[in-house]
Amino acid sequence: MATMKDIATSPLLLVLVAIGLAYIVAFSVVYLMKAYRRALELGVTKEDLMRVIKTSAVSTIVPAISIAIGLFALIGSLGTIWSWWRLSVIGSLSYETLFSGNIAKVLGYMSSAEMMDTASGREFGIIMILMSVGMLSGFLILIPFGKKYATSVDKSQADSNPWKMVFSGCFMLCLLAVYVPILLFGDTIQAAVMLTGLVVALILSILAQKPKLAWLNDFIMAISMIAGMASAQLWTNIFG
Repeated sequence: MATMKDIATSPLLLVLVAIGLAYIVAFSVVYLMKAYRRALELGVTKEDLMRVIKTSAVSTIVPAISIAIGLFALIGSLGTIWSWWRLSVIGSLSYETLFSGNIAKVLGYMSSAEMMDTASGREFGIIMILMSVGMLSGFLILIPFGKKYATSVDKSQADSNPWKMVFSGCFMLCLLAVYVPILLFGDTIQAAVMLTGLVVALILSILAQKPKLAWLNDFIMAISMIAGMASAQLWTNIFG
């Protein structure tokens, strides 16, 4: 009987993920070309378009550093191929880590790393389905309500409606209420790593307020994640 590790490292899964990523890349290239031609029709110069493309490329590459770091953190839980697919398309490191950890506990494992070593292929199928359906729920909600929501946001911005700031703040507080207690009170080492990344992020945010160091704003997430991961060994030696 196939195990989770067998499926997670199988050539078939690699081929399917490669096909999916190739489709997404092709889709993006086609619409980039369409947008480029349409911009020329509207009178935008090629110089302006190239400037926009270069700026967009830089703003895309910098956040990708954090995603690449997250990939290495997730490999131990879900394997290289599935982690690559999740973080390349629709997932996020916080969602995937939290989800895999919760599923591991429900299935009776001490951790997602233990699940990776001993789980069956059937259990990995459950993980893949639940992860995909759970993330797609947001898109399914947007099908009937997305247009109305976008219209309301545009209207509130045009009218300088103060409620948009309230809703935005409530949304962020909800995220903090869900993730922070789990990270802070679940495990001592995990909490220490989170606090290390938080302290580094705060220091970088203060430094980035200086005009000459404003470029740090684009790297705060990546640097704080690297610092947190690097501190994991230190905290493991202290609290392990």
